[in-house]
Amino acid sequence: MNPADTLMWIKTLVVAGLATYLSIFVLNNITDPGTNSAAIPRMMTMRELREDPPLGQGVLWRAIESPAVHRVAYLLVIAVQAVTALVLWYAVILLVSALFTGGTGIALAVANLGLALFVALFLGFVLTGLWFTYWVKMGPVQQSHLTLLLVGLASVVVVNLAS
Repeated sequence: MNPADTLMWIKTLVVAGLATYLSIFVLNNITDPGTNSAAIPRMMTMRELREDPPLGQGVLWRAIESPAVHRVAYLLVIAVQAVTALVLWYAVILLVSALFTGGTGIALAVANLGLALFVALFLGFVLTGLWFTYWVKMGPVQQSHLTLLLVGLASVVVVNLAS
């Protein structure tokens, strides 16, 4: 196997790994809705900040108490995760096909689209969380989001390495 093919397999593996990760994430959100559907109102209501003055008292005006908004946010997250996973899986199919046919242009373009969605998802989590000041009381959640943002950015670099 030549080095270009090896690199293409690595690119395929990275994209497949992220597609699998998001697929499991969607599955978990559907089969165990209580876990993440509880985290969203926890963050958006900012109740832990409200209950622990003086932390965050200047930003409590940002809190959203509406269960309907929390539900829409939860469903939007699942939808974005599902679409991103599907785009990444399509990229995997195209990347594997490109390994045997040689044409990588569209495969890499679709992979980059999927990776852009992945990065946007986790950047959105970080920015939304920052708006609701989640780092004060939900540090591990923020760390997960930041880590996945970095994983997404590193994946963009790997997938775009010249063959």
